Amino acid sequence: MCTSLSELKYPVFSTKSRLLLEVALRTSVDMAAQEGVNYLSGLGLSRLICLPMALRAAIELNVFEIISQAGPDAQLSPSDIVAKIPTKNPSAAISLDRILRMLGASSILSVSTTKSGRVYGLNEESRCLVASEDKVSVVPMLLFTSDKAVVESFYNIKDVVLEEGVIPFDRTHGMDFFQYAGKEQRVNKSFNQAMGAGSTIAFDEVFEVYKGFDNLKELVDVGGGIGTSLSNIVAKYPHIRGINFELPHVIGDAPDYPGVEHVPGDMFEGVPNAQNILLKWVLHDWDDDRSIKILKNCWKALPENGTVIVIEFVLPQVLGNNAESFNALTPDLLMMALNPGGKERTTIEFDGLAKAAGFAETKFFPISQGLHVMEFHKINC
Repeated sequence: MCTSLSELKYPVFSTKSRLLLEVALRTSVDMAAQEGVNYLSGLGLSRLICLPMALRAAIELNVFEIISQAGPDAQLSPSDIVAKIPTKNPSAAISLDRILRMLGASSILSVSTTKSGRVYGLNEESRCLVASEDKVSVVPMLLFTSDKAVVESFYNIKDVVLEEGVIPFDRTHGMDFFQYAGKEQRVNKSFNQAMGAGSTIAFDEVFEVYKGFDNLKELVDVGGGIGTSLSNIVAKYPHIRGINFELPHVIGDAPDYPGVEHVPGDMFEGVPNAQNILLKWVLHDWDDDRSIKILKNCWKALPENGTVIVIEFVLPQVLGNNAESFNALTPDLLMMALNPGGKERTTIEFDGLAKAAGFAETKFFPISQGLHVMEFHKINC
């Protein structure tokens, strides 16, 4: 079973299926080489959209859960799966098989052929798409990033190059993402669920490496969503008093967690006084000026020996075809599409933000595959 970011070799899949190119470009190299140019493989570029859409369809049809409920080593035929799907379509099994064989060929499902046809099962990849008693699924993140409102924004991402100051999401929907989420309950719910699942996965890794929560008495999570991050922290460290500070429409969907108090507000207007502050996946939403404003508000809210704990994926100084680069580059493009000036940053850039906001010292704690915990100290330690 996939239990950590280390096993999630990339945000969802392993090396084999990390880059969709490695799936889409499986045309015979030998055939293309005979012509001297790899045109056949190049055709795969025109079909990259097929895999994520097939994956989303399988999720929405509850395929992975159906296979999981049949047992840990279950191998089900399309007809077996369709029997659990509410449909009267007589050709449903044939259509489903066409979707699943794409996932099988992409190593997202196991696939084998019997006398009666193909059967499908879960493998290392797809087990991460099923929630268990002690582990969350990555499905909420997949559903959010493939949501129609998000995908439509990418049609305008070229305009960021052509024109100064363009935000693709704003151009597509006539308002910024957080305003849109405040009005569209479906998107708001999907976003909050995605951030919650991502937080749980990330903190499983953070707790293994970072010990900075050990001696904290109070922690305010600024921009903490529905409180999942704090709930993970307080469950691990019950001596910490947790305060989740978020916009009112987000707090409205937040469940009650033991040891966590939800406080509505706007981090651009001010931050509650706090002994220590958490910013997880917040600064990457904003340009440098807005990030510095958030940090300055945090600086004002802290006592002299206070600390801001920042959790982000960090861009490596030298990019490569590896998880460290991929985990920062993919959300970097997502930020370009969704948020005003949002971007991933290097350690040097994070240090610059901290210094510009008045923090005296910055410490970096690499966690796994580009994920970092950073401490911004108000005074030198």
